[in-house]
Amino acid sequence: PPVLVGLLFIFLSLRSRVASVLDNSRPNRDAMDGKATPLDIKRPAWTPPGIAFPFIWLSITALRGISSAMVYTQTRALACPALLSMVLHLCIGDTWNTITNIEKRLGVSTLGVLFVWSSVWNVIIQYYNIIPLAGKILAPSGIWITIASVLTFHIWRINTPIQPLYPVRNDGKSAKWKFQNLGKLEATSIR
Repeated sequence: PPVLVGLLFIFLSLRSRVASVLDNSRPNRDAMDGKATPLDIKRPAWTPPGIAFPFIWLSITALRGISSAMVYTQTRALACPALLSMVLHLCIGDTWNTITNIEKRLGVSTLGVLFVWSSVWNVIIQYYNIIPLAGKILAPSGIWITIASVLTFHIWRINTPIQPLYPVRNDGKSAKWKFQNLGKLEATSIR
């Protein structure tokens, strides 16, 4: 039923990081004196207050669930391109969160947020093409990620030294894999 699909996408929006193979843990607020961002990261004066972020993301989560249920109602398929593009968008967002919050690669984050921005607008367009109201309901997510993209760029520019836009090998910032042995599988023979 559409309600369950809506709840599924709400769950995926809130907990997609659970299935990520990358460390996608939230920043430790105790280590940051209760602030939303690390103390050593400068932010522009126009940065929204930290208290705004949970309200913004919870609203976006609800809009994702509602609009996804509407698309499912129209298509009657979980594996339709529009809903799969939402899942891809969530995966891209989770990867970006690891780069930004765990690895603290401001340059890579600046480039990576363009993928998040592109993927959300792709979802909005796909939803709109199926049922225009679903695309309109999801549009605030695109607007917020546009603002977040500009904010990410400005954070990168005002923090010196300017970090590169690409990851640098052996810089000590790489996130740990959640499943440490995943990349170490070896072929064995059964005797």
